[in-house]
Amino acid sequence: MKRTFFRVIPAMVLVAMPVVFSQPVLAAETVDSLCKTKAEHIQKQLRIAKEYGNEHRVRGLEKSLEGVRQHCSNERVIEDAEEDVSESMEEVRERQAELAEAQQEGDMDDIRKRSEKLEEAVMELKEHQNELESLQNKQ
Repeated sequence: MKRTFFRVIPAMVLVAMPVVFSQPVLAAETVDSLCKTKAEHIQKQLRIAKEYGNEHRVRGLEKSLEGVRQHCSNERVIEDAEEDVSESMEEVRERQAELAEAQQEGDMDDIRKRSEKLEEAVMELKEHQNELESLQNKQ
């Protein structure tokens, strides 16, 4: 009885090991899908910076890439995108207030400049909202 037990248990462990160890890999692939995309984007920028010999940019991108590799999660990518949207919304509100102030003063040149800045802020907000939506759809 003991001999059979000691032969069966190692065989069961060997059969179960690939299943046990493959689950975290599958989960990591799912969880890190947005991080993988983010890392690929940084790597592309890094290649361009290296091509142009921009060492300062290269160092910054390498640091950023290392941070993504060590600390990234899908949730963090989404949170960062949400923060970008929030900051853009705040900028739009500020630009609207500046435009309203310029309109009260009646300076046409200032109104034109403030309108252009507001349009830029709105476009940036739309870009951030589209990026957030895209990330949420990839989850």
